[in-house]
Amino acid sequence: MKNKTESAKTLQAPSEVLAFRRQFPIFETKIHLANNSKGALSHSVMAAHQDYLTSWLEKGAPWGLWVEKHEALRAAFARLIGAGVHEVAICPSATVGLASVASCFDWRKRKALAFDDFSFPSVAYLWHAQAMRGAEIRRVHANEQSEIPVRAFDHVFDDRLQFLSVAHVCYKNGHRMDLSSLARRCRDVGAFLIVDDYQSCGSRPLDVKETGIDILVTGTLKFLLGSAGVALVYVREGLLDELHPTITGWFGQTNPDDFQVERHTEAKDATRFQCGTPAIPSVYDSLAGLELVETIGLNEIGRWIESLTAFLITRLQEEGFVPATPLDPAKRGPQVAIRSNDAVLAVTELARRNIIATSRDNNVRAAFHYYNTPQDIEELLEALKDMKGLMLSEQ
Repeated sequence: MKNKTESAKTLQAPSEVLAFRRQFPIFETKIHLANNSKGALSHSVMAAHQDYLTSWLEKGAPWGLWVEKHEALRAAFARLIGAGVHEVAICPSATVGLASVASCFDWRKRKALAFDDFSFPSVAYLWHAQAMRGAEIRRVHANEQSEIPVRAFDHVFDDRLQFLSVAHVCYKNGHRMDLSSLARRCRDVGAFLIVDDYQSCGSRPLDVKETGIDILVTGTLKFLLGSAGVALVYVREGLLDELHPTITGWFGQTNPDDFQVERHTEAKDATRFQCGTPAIPSVYDSLAGLELVETIGLNEIGRWIESLTAFLITRLQEEGFVPATPLDPAKRGPQVAIRSNDAVLAVTELARRNIIATSRDNNVRAAFHYYNTPQDIEELLEALKDMKGLMLSEQ
């Protein structure tokens, strides 16, 4: 077994990572590994939030300025995923965005929808609720290795399937789905592919056109380094002629300033999926976070995160801990889940040591961003060794 010093030499943080890290003051006192729950707060986001407060204080109600920020966020997200701005909407949450999408579907012709067992519960609840509107619900289960291979979806594909909804990365164990293969399978039967990218967006490149995604939702509070209250929705241009939401509002109109109650005139682009007044403070925060991600680029961010996840899995195996995340790099996202006897207590103990992690499914989760370092991993491992009774062990 390698010792800690020998393993640490295999991966060193480049100067660019250390410079980026200095923009996040939490690292002065803590190690932040909870990026799959909430990204670290940056000086840039704090400054943007102050800009919002200053605009409110000095100008009272500068809605023109605030809407400009809203539109800048739409444009920035479109750039990030390779979409057109007209294909992007901003909603208060991923669930609300998907609810607006779900309201478009008529279940009398194509009766079925399908989702995977790695779906975030809020999304699964929404799909189950469609049964009250006549939908047939189909589920795709994980195998004994806690993975969902593409062949596991075979039984859901037929001419009754209206859409398949999948989580790009599982919130419980970090399993990453093969989206391109699923997109091809959906096209073969004339179904839509809906992707929840919340546990991945901002951690690696994803081009919605190249991948073949029809609808994508994500939020800014995790790897996009923004605030809660902002969800980003992509709807492929070719779907706009047939998707007409009944969950909408004044920001979903052709002209939101056309104050009248005589008619509903939905927007011609994806903004028809928007609802009421957006969370402007969160828009400011989230634009600043997304722009910070852009300064590095998703290719660089993705490469570094992949290095960190591989390094942690190697070190876990060296120390006798048990990863719950797939060992194959092609099957994992930006987090590594570690099997535990009591994950909630383990996370509490880590917090006492100024290490911020999270738990799901009785796993301790460590999720990385461009500001994390191999030393963060070594500190995590030292803490886990101090509380080995709380962790599953191969030794």
